[in-house]
Amino acid sequence: MKNGLLTLLAVSFLVIPALAGLLEDVDKLTPEQAELFQKKLEQKKFEGLHKNTRFGGGVQLFDPAQFNAAFPGLPAVRNLYGGSFDVRQPINDKLLIGGSFGGAGNYTYRQSATKVYEDLFFAYGSAQLVLEWRLYQNKNFLLSVTPGAGVMLGGYNYNKTNDNTKTTYNTNRWGSGTCSSLGLDLTWKISDEWGMGLGASAFSGKLGGFRKVLSEVDTTAPEIDLTGTIIRITGTKAF
Repeated sequence: MKNGLLTLLAVSFLVIPALAGLLEDVDKLTPEQAELFQKKLEQKKFEGLHKNTRFGGGVQLFDPAQFNAAFPGLPAVRNLYGGSFDVRQPINDKLLIGGSFGGAGNYTYRQSATKVYEDLFFAYGSAQLVLEWRLYQNKNFLLSVTPGAGVMLGGYNYNKTNDNTKTTYNTNRWGSGTCSSLGLDLTWKISDEWGMGLGASAFSGKLGGFRKVLSEVDTTAPEIDLTGTIIRITGTKAF
């Protein structure tokens, strides 16, 4: 214990003066130098990111007929909004392997009758193992196709309030399923650090086996077919 305390004190005596000296140097900076220093710090925050990291956001277009039919008082849900985070590891110059983690959701609401209000929130998340095949690449442009397969977890919350009878009905369910996708992405290099792109994916998957918390499977809960198209805008760590 004594040796540990002595070591901690020794480190403190070395670190604290160094930090004080750094703060003094910062105080001496001109406004122009401080701005440059700030930009450098912002760049440092992203240096830990893997070179083949991609962020994306967009819309998922689908038409879950069984799910929409279960809630006739609400507008049909035909699109979801969400994002994704991808990371890749090169196998060779043309082929990369990695993971894609994403999610999307939507909220719908309607006054379905006099003093009767209904609303529904639905969301899901997915994790996929993906392969990225780079069809064409140069210093400033990348065209790639990405197949993937994985698992999903999602759920919904439905609420109906009747002010005529002063009653409220609320229910929620969660379920799981498998999914697959096939994406095509165009990416342009916009700086030494980052690229920007557009992409589209054919997505296939169904959520089922819905439960309330940890209860048994509710066989009356509607299956949710998420098959459709995802359109996204992406930001990529420079390739």
